[in-house]
Amino acid sequence: MSSFLTRIKVIADREGLSVTAFETAVGASRGVFTRALTNNTDVQAKWLVSIVEKYPAYSSEWLLKGEGEMLKPVLAQEEEQEGYLTNEIEGVTNAVVNSLRQVISSQNITIKSQEKTIISLERLLSIQEQEIKSLRNK
Repeated sequence: MSSFLTRIKVIADREGLSVTAFETAVGASRGVFTRALTNNTDVQAKWLVSIVEKYPAYSSEWLLKGEGEMLKPVLAQEEEQEGYLTNEIEGVTNAVVNSLRQVISSQNITIKSQEKTIISLERLLSIQEQEIKSLRNK
C-alpha cells in the first residue's frame, strides 16, 4: 500500500470514520479510496484537494510527502482562515500534477513494452498458423 494511501487511512481513523464514511465526507464516490487502498492505485488530484479543504488541521505536506508534522500548528490554521488555504491548495495541486506526470510517464513505458510483446506474440501466432496450415496440407 502506498504511504500516501496509508496517510489517508490515518486521517480517516483519527476522525473516527470508516474509509467509506471518509469518502462521503470529502465528496468522493463510494469506493474511490477503498479501491485505491485495496489495489494500491492512485486517486485523482481533486480528492486530495478536497481532503486538504475539509480537514485543514492536517498538513498537506505530510499528506502528500509524509514530511513534517501530521497536524498543523494552530497559527497555521488561523492563516488558512485568512486566505492562506488558496496557496496551500495550489502547492498541493502542483505536487499532485507532478506526481501524476510521473505516473503517466511510467505507464507510457509499460504500454510501449506491451506493444512490443504483442508484436512478438502476433509473429509467433502467424508462424504457428503457417505450421498448422502446412500440417493440414500433408
